[in-house]
Amino acid sequence: MIKRLIKYLFILALLGAAGVAGYALLFDLPAEKTEVTISVTPLGQ
Repeated sequence: MIKRLIKYLFILALLGAAGVAGYALLFDLPAEKTEVTISVTPLGQ
C-alpha cells in the first residue's frame, strides 16, 4: 500500500517537473533582469 502511494507520488512529481520544464521551453520564459550595485570600501580604512 505504502509502496504504491510512493510510486504514484514519484510519478506525479516527475510529470510536474516535466510540465514546468516544457512550459518554460515552449513559452520561452525570460529571466528577470535587475541591476545590482554594491559599494565597496577598502578594509584598511
